[in-house]
Amino acid sequence: MKNLKGLVLAFALLVTASQMQNAHAQSTRTRTNSADGSQKSATAASVERGVIAACAAAAEELAASRDAIAELERENSALGARLADEKKLNALLSELNETRRKEADALRQTVAAKNETIAAKDAAIRAQDELIAKLRTKRSSPWKRLGDILIGVGAAVLLK
Repeated sequence: MKNLKGLVLAFALLVTASQMQNAHAQSTRTRTNSADGSQKSATAASVERGVIAACAAAAEELAASRDAIAELERENSALGARLADEKKLNALLSELNETRRKEADALRQTVAAKNETIAAKDAAIRAQDELIAKLRTKRSSPWKRLGDILIGVGAAVLLK
């Protein structure tokens, strides 16, 4: 912004100096004294040097502003590239977050299935324990077995 103010000031000075030269060239005064003419030429030379200095300053400011604009454009393109990288990184992080969420859900389902399997296995073991306990209570005594054997032998003898 400072450069722009300087450029406007330099431009205004350049226009003013140009108008002064035109006004001096269109002057209708007649020169009566050579001393007057030498003062005017000295003044014109100093004005000319001032105009040249103002033009040189304006040219320097223009070059500096062009350098600044080029630098700003480089920074802008760097920021644009950084923004694009940030967007890509954000997309990748979102995808990673989604993948992790899905993985966590899958692990929860796996743990739930494992717990169901363990519960079913525990139920099967309890059922087998109950069956074993029932079979132990139904177990016949050795005397009853001996009686069954003797009945079987007696039936075989009779059938012969």
